Amino acid sequence: MILVAIMLPVIIGFALLVIDMSRANSLHNDLQKGADAFALAAAAELDGRADAITRGYRAIDNLLTNGSRFSTSGTHTLARQPDLTVTFLTGIPANDSTALNANGTDANGTNWATTDPKLASFVEVTVNPTGFANMFPASFLTGDSASNSMNIGSTAVAGNAGATVCSMVPTFICNPFPGQDLNQIASSASLLRKSLKLVAGGNNWGPGNIGFLRPKDAHGYGETDLATDVAIGQVPECVNTRLIYTQTGTLSNKVTDAFNTRFDRYGNGNGFPSKNDSRWPPAPNIRKGYKMTGPCVGTLQTDTTKFRGLTQDLGFTGQIGNGSWDYDGYVSVNKLTAGLADFKDANGNAYSNANPPSRYDLYKYEIDHNLVGTTSLGGEKGTPGCAPTTGGTDRRLFQAAIVDCSSQAVVDQLKGQSGAVPAMGFASVFLTEAVANGEVRAEIVDINGTLGRGTLANRVRDEVQLYR
Repeated sequence: MILVAIMLPVIIGFALLVIDMSRANSLHNDLQKGADAFALAAAAELDGRADAITRGYRAIDNLLTNGSRFSTSGTHTLARQPDLTVTFLTGIPANDSTALNANGTDANGTNWATTDPKLASFVEVTVNPTGFANMFPASFLTGDSASNSMNIGSTAVAGNAGATVCSMVPTFICNPFPGQDLNQIASSASLLRKSLKLVAGGNNWGPGNIGFLRPKDAHGYGETDLATDVAIGQVPECVNTRLIYTQTGTLSNKVTDAFNTRFDRYGNGNGFPSKNDSRWPPAPNIRKGYKMTGPCVGTLQTDTTKFRGLTQDLGFTGQIGNGSWDYDGYVSVNKLTAGLADFKDANGNAYSNANPPSRYDLYKYEIDHNLVGTTSLGGEKGTPGCAPTTGGTDRRLFQAAIVDCSSQAVVDQLKGQSGAVPAMGFASVFLTEAVANGEVRAEIVDINGTLGRGTLANRVRDEVQLYR
């Protein structure tokens, strides 16, 4: 009994210490999870756009709810005011062991903080220290009542390296919809079905111009390399929206031929691009208004009463169409009236010239419902017959970086043969007609982002991660 009486305070003290350690660890864990989640949410918005920081704050305020327990405040839901200190940063110290204060200044005196949304690539979220009251009476040992409590906080740093694509046709286009929110456009069928006449910009860059991408180190990357990458649908290195490396110039014959492999056009025999090279097969539906006089020989027909491909819009403003095209004529000439009887919009309405579909949706419907082999009034089918192999459904899709050509600083970079500019995002573009006369005729199918149609989901990844 004497030994028990002597040891009992020690046993109780150790028990209280264990409980305190568990409570403190749980509180710190709650705070750290909150800091991590808030930092990741804010970093996901740092895309270099003018409202990036505003959206970062909004993500913290509205998208997440994190609570903590065991502090002197009891059960508490964290809020940006007054619980957090949020600092946006242009960068972070190269060495993780270099301390970083809540105001963005590191131990070497370098201030990484910024209020410029175009420069903000990282965000530091500090959960302000909160009180924690010990159950173990430490003042009994120290004589200082302050030792019966402590403050616990947490910090997280997350960064956004931008949207990245590692497999795409090495192209960029000037934003076809200047002054409009790309996220909203991504879900607007009336805008997405508009025709584009993509022509090389030269020294005049504006909506609808097209250019090409190169590796960061462009030495040795010539026309043949570019044409090969266009034909395959690959880039020489991953492309990031923070900075893309451009290669401007004309739409050369080699690059034109590379695009047109998707339409089963191989005009150079076994030269480049060879029909026997499986790296650049045609799409499964190549209907294009051509009269074929042999497996690999054909010409575009002017008689649109017998031959009709997915033609461009009926009206244009500059290089951007009005979204109205002759759907009824296409259906009639290609004898698809019966096959497309069930082809309707999301509201169950039949398509017509007054309510035309996107050409990409029509193209896919023909494939999915075995209409590709239907013969037009002039004898054309959509079935490829030149190359021995056929590519996937999305072979006529290509991805392009979107560049803000309304910015003079961007245009100045594009006027030389090579430049380096930021991208606004990525577009998925459908080739409506074979490339000819230095013009890529297409329509935008999708734009990456939360409101997109999903065609870029497996290609574009947002590089958002925790760094500290």
